[in-house]
Amino acid sequence: MSENNPTQQNINAFFEFVYDRQSVWHKRTFLQQPAPWTDDKILQNFRFCNVYRELDGGTLAITEHLKKPIAPRQKLFNIIAYRFFNRRDTVENLFGGLLDPEDFDFKKFERRFDAKKAQSNIFSNAYLITAHAYNPTYRPHDKHVQILLMLADLCPKLDSLLRRLRSSPPALGVKILTQSIPLAGPFLAGQILLDATYAGDIVPYTANDFLIVGPGAHWGLNIIFNQKLSPKNADEKCRMLWQMQPAAFAALKARTGKDWELIRWQNPEYCGGQYLCLHDVQNSLCEFRKYYRLKNGENAKKRYYHPAAKN
Repeated sequence: MSENNPTQQNINAFFEFVYDRQSVWHKRTFLQQPAPWTDDKILQNFRFCNVYRELDGGTLAITEHLKKPIAPRQKLFNIIAYRFFNRRDTVENLFGGLLDPEDFDFKKFERRFDAKKAQSNIFSNAYLITAHAYNPTYRPHDKHVQILLMLADLCPKLDSLLRRLRSSPPALGVKILTQSIPLAGPFLAGQILLDATYAGDIVPYTANDFLIVGPGAHWGLNIIFNQKLSPKNADEKCRMLWQMQPAAFAALKARTGKDWELIRWQNPEYCGGQYLCLHDVQNSLCEFRKYYRLKNGENAKKRYYHPAAKN
């Protein structure tokens, strides 16, 4: 594809964004340099998730638990509980760290969460959790109570859920979680499954073996390819970007001198190897969409990114 092709320019812009965002992390965290870590005003002034999902604070909080010598069913239960609230201080202060599905005291947590809710938010605003009631006969309008009720009922079903996940192909993992966790939609189930892949003993596969293209990533793909993609086409395009990373980063180095190899996360256990795993490409597409909107100073959903037309 010609470098003058608008789609190729958009692809180039995406991979340069990935590089620039990872460079911020590398300078800030690995090299421990003082701010600013970039000349890009958007990256200086707005928050973006890390291109490696495992390096984000919320994921670091739950993966610390996954390293502990506990049973897979307890790991899975803690992942599910964490992702429904998705807030570190909720898990650490209200749950008190690790939960034990053998001794989950609904009433104790109900009192604790009620007291905290009166003082501050107990949910993250990173993504929306379904508002419909799990048990419409008991406090149906209190979302935290409905989640706690669901968690209590899930405890005796964890072994069965683990067996289904382990005996099914990766592509069915999200569907199994959605079916088994009443308040989890596909996006949240995907987040839970991604966390499960980090544990090493919950499911026998990695984040390269399945894909859920979230709405933000789908929008990012629409921007890059300058068209409204179907879900199937979005899946295909995301996989294409994942596979083209070696060539794309080599081209970025030749064009700008930006060397991915010097700033990438040096973790030999990371399933993506030298490049981003499939789901981290997906996540970066969502962040690129946010970057694009800020760079273009507009909120319209149907305008697409043409870097050649920008300063």
